[in-house]
Amino acid sequence: MTLPHAWHPGAAARARSLIGSASWLSPRPARDLLLLFCFSWLATLLPLLPHQVPTLWLWGALSGACLVTTSWLLFHLHRRRSAIWSLLGCSALISIASLGDFWRVSPVFLLSQCRSAMQEAFLTGIGRHIEFHFQWFPITTVAMLLWICLGFHAVAVPGQGSVAAGTGWWLRIRRGMRAQILPRLAYCLLMLFCMAIAMSGFESLGIVVQKNLSADGFVCAMLCGMSLYHLVLTVYVYFSAHRYVNFSLER
Repeated sequence: MTLPHAWHPGAAARARSLIGSASWLSPRPARDLLLLFCFSWLATLLPLLPHQVPTLWLWGALSGACLVTTSWLLFHLHRRRSAIWSLLGCSALISIASLGDFWRVSPVFLLSQCRSAMQEAFLTGIGRHIEFHFQWFPITTVAMLLWICLGFHAVAVPGQGSVAAGTGWWLRIRRGMRAQILPRLAYCLLMLFCMAIAMSGFESLGIVVQKNLSADGFVCAMLCGMSLYHLVLTVYVYFSAHRYVNFSLER
């Protein structure tokens, strides 16, 4: 197989090793993925157990398939199993927080507040879903924002040397904003955008399969939205790091 000339030889060797690797066929990774699939299905149904509302098997299966696929892709980018445990923790948090939201307001009432508009513009639908999430799922929204803010770790940008030491209070504030506040804000906005995209897609799918999006479909959309957030963020960091390595080697 011929690889692009822009790739560094070391990256090409790692890619060939990755393609030929059979580590994901070993029993332990397969078991981890199976557990993740079952746990995702359970996390989709758990918030609805105290309520007598109809559910659809499709949403639980989509939750499991989405999280397993995301975990598989993240593992192939970082070669670490920690992605599985991160997605497990995130899924558990969404499930428990959604249980609190459905306990506060019944799923039947929440479904009556959801109004789909298939003819609206894309950005209008995204904004509508973000507003809906803040209004009717405040516990889940706050929980996910805290998950991102508290779990954020500042990543040093390659090639960006440390700024000369300064004692001015304005310089310290600017450093703190650039290293801590702005990245957290960007991550939170990315999470909300991914959630809204997933909700819009699942709303369209719900109209196709059963005319209305059921309560477990909302939970499934939130799980898939958060897995999309993990995937987008990891892919961005991965390709940014490799782009810098290739640029440095060319210089």
